[in-house]
Amino acid sequence: MERDLEIGEEKIWESISRLRKPYLAALDGQWDVMKSFYEENREQLCSQMTVAEDTAFHIAAYSEKAELLQCFVDLVEPPSDLFNALNKKNKHGNNTFHEVAITDRVKTAEFLVKKLQEVYGPDEGKLEELLMDENNLGETPIYRAVALGQTKMAKYLATKVGDLSSHFGRKDKMTILHIAVIGQHFDTAIWLLEKDKELAEKKEQNGLTCLHLLANMPHVFSSYSEFSHMSKLKKFPYYCMSQRCRAIWRVIAKGLYCIGLRAIDKLWKMKRMHSLASELTESLVEADYTWKDFPCEVIDDKTISLVKVDASVDKGRGEQGQTSGTKEVGGEGTSKGHQKYYHPLLDAASNGIVEIFDKMIESYPQVIEYISNDEENILHVAIGHRQWDIFHRVKKMEVIMKCRLASRIDKNGNTLLHHVAEGQTYYGRESREQAVGPAFQLQEELRWLKHVRKIIPSHYIMHCNNKGKTADELFQDTHAGLLGLAQKWIKETSQSCSAVSVLVATVVFAAAYTVPGGNDASGRPNFINSPFFVLFTIMDVVSLACSLSSVVMFLSILSSPFEYENFRTSLPQRLMIGFTLLFFSVTTTMLSFAATIFLLLRFQKKAWTNTLIYTAAFLPVSMFALTQFRCMMHSKNYCTPLSRK
Repeated sequence: MERDLEIGEEKIWESISRLRKPYLAALDGQWDVMKSFYEENREQLCSQMTVAEDTAFHIAAYSEKAELLQCFVDLVEPPSDLFNALNKKNKHGNNTFHEVAITDRVKTAEFLVKKLQEVYGPDEGKLEELLMDENNLGETPIYRAVALGQTKMAKYLATKVGDLSSHFGRKDKMTILHIAVIGQHFDTAIWLLEKDKELAEKKEQNGLTCLHLLANMPHVFSSYSEFSHMSKLKKFPYYCMSQRCRAIWRVIAKGLYCIGLRAIDKLWKMKRMHSLASELTESLVEADYTWKDFPCEVIDDKTISLVKVDASVDKGRGEQGQTSGTKEVGGEGTSKGHQKYYHPLLDAASNGIVEIFDKMIESYPQVIEYISNDEENILHVAIGHRQWDIFHRVKKMEVIMKCRLASRIDKNGNTLLHHVAEGQTYYGRESREQAVGPAFQLQEELRWLKHVRKIIPSHYIMHCNNKGKTADELFQDTHAGLLGLAQKWIKETSQSCSAVSVLVATVVFAAAYTVPGGNDASGRPNFINSPFFVLFTIMDVVSLACSLSSVVMFLSILSSPFEYENFRTSLPQRLMIGFTLLFFSVTTTMLSFAATIFLLLRFQKKAWTNTLIYTAAFLPVSMFALTQFRCMMHSKNYCTPLSRK
């Protein structure tokens, strides 16, 4: 057997060596050289050219050179061998149609279909046999076309087969709809659902439906993607975009700058993705009935506990909790690595996908009461993952929220307040700390604690979970590291800003005693009657007042106790007031400087002089203002949703 394998390998390498010239030509894109070689060596058309056992037909197919493939087809002699040539497989099990299917060259596929029908006739079944052929993964050419997002190719090839459902799966149970959703080819997925609604209920090897997959892809929805953090100015063309006006926007952008053109194209692709994802969501919610199946068993209600449970019971419950984490999807869920899968509604809630949440609640409102195997409901998940939009929507359902959802205690003995306290587990925490600073992050956490405390029964505040901890005790344990970071960050920031404020105060204080233009013999300022001198005086006084006030504000921060309660309101508020005062002090200092320059150059009437003064005066102010504004907008995006209620 080993001897036969060695002989086979020798033949392969011998074949590859003979085809060195056309292979090098293919690498360099010299298709005429490759074509000439096979015109002189037709017997080598089906010989293996690469280590992956590709023939000339495979190379021509994925090179997207239609005329090259047409030439090779015409070189086949006798014509009756065309089927064997096209059916020749490489090491991956792909025939020529597998390679053509991953391109957008529908005309190439049309040529092959027409040629096969000319040679064998339309009733021989040779074409369908090639299209039904599976590679090593069990993929047909139509499946591969869908996997690569070649919708036009898939639609064309689908018209050439009888039963399309035979192309819907592969060996690992990954359906054709799953692969389309994973590849974010949502237009293809919508087309597939129109062909067969039952695809929506199919599950892959981990037990996930396509709705599960979509519920774990928050970046394809407008409610979570980078679009949600854009300014209103950037969102304006997004809202105005349609298929008709896209060309107009491109002309406008091209007239402004090429960067604008790229930005418009990016916005258009983003809007198209959001639109298709929402449309696919609606189709899946309507076609998939698996998410409406509730577990038959009734989960017992739990009462509060004021003492720690027995250690053996605690251990048993902990093991149950770990086991239940592996069974979460539709009552039979899965956990893979650190990713825990819930019901699609809970997945959408954990990722903040309001589009899926709204569609599911609209279709089947009763699903709001779904409880996972960990005995968590939608509020547990939304609060644990800090999804304010979902929390706000559920909070509006006052009746069900008060009598069912807010009082639920999960399998680990955690109330909603405990899920706030377990702040280390929710998605995206590290990046948000970097975005707004640890102090503002801790402020947001404390606000979550305050708002959730309002909706739970009052006696739940003293409840101990299975580990014997109240929510407040658990919060202090899990947020001790964040508290240390917040203390260090706010101290260092206050010290740095107070130093800048003192420096500004020193400069403007000195400027008050060295007035521009000097004084006359009686000590009266020479420019006292000039309006620019009045501006200089007012701005100098305001700058001094603001800088000294900001110093006082930063010193009050440094003298604070830096406990949890101080970070809820007082410390972040003082810090923002100090920033604002420092900003005004820098702004008025630059205005005072500008007024001084105008006084000294008042006889200069040249336009360039005034332009230089304006630029020198307002450029630093503008840069500082822009930086502060962006910082405040980040703080608004991440920290203020809770404070609006």
